[in-house]
Amino acid sequence: MKSIRKIAVVLLGLFCSVASSQSIHVRVDSQTNLRDDNSLEGAIVETVPAETILRIIGWRDHWLRVMRGSERAWMADWVNYSLLQSGGGGEATTPLSRTENCCALEWQCPDQRARTSGYWAYRFGRCLRTETYLTKDYSTNNCCFLGESCPRDQHWREGYASFRNAQCELLFIQIDASDEFKRRLYLAFAALKDRAPVWYAYAISGLDQIREVSDPMPVGVNVEKRRYSEVASSLIVDAPGEAPIAWVAGVLVHEACHVHLHEAGLFKAPHIAPEEEKACTEVQLIVADIIDPANYYHDFLQTLIDNIHDPAYQWW
Repeated sequence: MKSIRKIAVVLLGLFCSVASSQSIHVRVDSQTNLRDDNSLEGAIVETVPAETILRIIGWRDHWLRVMRGSERAWMADWVNYSLLQSGGGGEATTPLSRTENCCALEWQCPDQRARTSGYWAYRFGRCLRTETYLTKDYSTNNCCFLGESCPRDQHWREGYASFRNAQCELLFIQIDASDEFKRRLYLAFAALKDRAPVWYAYAISGLDQIREVSDPMPVGVNVEKRRYSEVASSLIVDAPGEAPIAWVAGVLVHEACHVHLHEAGLFKAPHIAPEEEKACTEVQLIVADIIDPANYYHDFLQTLIDNIHDPAYQWW
């Protein structure tokens, strides 16, 4: 995947060098300041009236490098203007491209200003920049947040893409599963680390391996091997809001609980299995409440706890 990404970046650079050599013009829709530097701190060298046509020769950090006659200046890329067809004299306008845009590649662009900058950055081969436009879940839905070393913004961008493509290396836990199964696990671990860091540490220190298995195979945790096996249907649940992730997070802590209790030498006798399950289900309930304040699974888990000695409620 990383080699493919590098090839794509090279091709993008070649394309952008061709695209930027073409004549690009804009018509400002209102009175606009031109400055001697790409900053609001730059001195205003001219204020041009509405309908002025400017040739674009470069872009940097939200600012367009423009030609006004034979003079060069800077104009903010977020002001009101219309893109003109190649040649600069035509009346037709062209919309900002959705595909020829850094937002369609690496950038995360939550608003129109970011998408506009993404267009110009693409045009001038500047998609790979230190600044990024981040979605609200960028910091948690990211392989970097789960343990990968990410000293630069580019690593965080790659970590975000890897998270969505189920390619994280999750600390010391080996995960053998389908992409969707992995994605649910990553979301759950990220939610734990973000909202319940103590329980996150509890989960990752109790499990060495997680694997997806088919229905006929045994499921649950092997405490000796510290390995949790599960079918996809148990983790890919249909529930509103964050409840599905809260469920997975709780299950991970529940299974890690069994490993920790085993290694502590507790609940060794078979006849006290209900007490062990009760202890781990109580932990699961705590975690579910933290992750999902709506308490979607509260009543269900509490019912299991209250009836743990009733064979009708025993799942193990």
